[in-house]
Amino acid sequence: MIPLLTKIYKKFHSSRNIQEKQALSPILTKIKNLGYESSQIHTSIGEDAAALLPWPDASNFILITTDALLPAFIEKSPRGAGFSAIYVGIDDIMACGGTPLACSTTVAFKNSEIGDQIFQGILEGTRTFRVPLIRGHTTTDAKELQLTSTMIGSCPRDQYISANGAQSNDFVALVWDAEGKPVKFNPMYWNTITMKSTEAFYAKRGFFSALLPRKLLHACKDVSNGGIFGTLYQLLSYSRKGASIDLSPIPDRLERDKIPYTIEDFLFLFLTSAFIITGAQEHLGEIRGEVEKSGMSFYLLGEINENKNITLKDQNEEILLTTIDYVGE
Repeated sequence: MIPLLTKIYKKFHSSRNIQEKQALSPILTKIKNLGYESSQIHTSIGEDAAALLPWPDASNFILITTDALLPAFIEKSPRGAGFSAIYVGIDDIMACGGTPLACSTTVAFKNSEIGDQIFQGILEGTRTFRVPLIRGHTTTDAKELQLTSTMIGSCPRDQYISANGAQSNDFVALVWDAEGKPVKFNPMYWNTITMKSTEAFYAKRGFFSALLPRKLLHACKDVSNGGIFGTLYQLLSYSRKGASIDLSPIPDRLERDKIPYTIEDFLFLFLTSAFIITGAQEHLGEIRGEVEKSGMSFYLLGEINENKNITLKDQNEEILLTTIDYVGE
């Protein structure tokens, strides 16, 4: 039988989604080193949402994030893709401590029926998440399906959460919604959105409003299609840190939460309604309490360190998962 850590190592290094995340580091470094800089940009590269100052002494940041949907997803589920185009931006804004305000989309299609379904999903998303569609661009004779969305938000200047704020000796944890189900056309996609009301969706994220004024979260990143480890890799790359992860408690938690996945599959799921967070060990209980009060599950993963690696532990075994390329080097 192949040991668990070996299975995870092989899955990590063969994952296309994670390889794409790793390939971003040199591109983002080039942008950071060679791109034009402005004093009105508080933070941008590596964040789920960039933070801009509309004027130097503004009390609130303007937040902005952009996402593209995969053509294969649009083709399989045009309405679902349209809905997702709005949803993905919502959690990017909230992962930075913000409130979504409005969105813009770019849509390209040739088949009018598919185009109609895409817009059905987009407009359903705007109603569900209560954000207006204010701008966009539409091409009706495109050779290929395309769908991108830009979400605009705002947050108080002193409550912005960065993906590059992880500190040595911080705990690192997964905050996620265990009340969901796999999607039929993609069993590696954990859907927590379509069965919930608007009120339930935002209530699940209530821990942000509870923790932000107390400044207890050091770093946060919305879990992407790279799964837990793909997202953790990015957070560590931007924070210029490493992490030691202990997998031992997770199988029991998955069983308790009645999650229909093995641990090696769970670690690579596209978890909607999920965030990687870090904070001081002394505030672990307080943070966990607010997360669980909002109806989310809290899985402690391990600890942030100064090494340039992600190491995995399981019982008495340990393995080096990967060395991290820091953005900016």
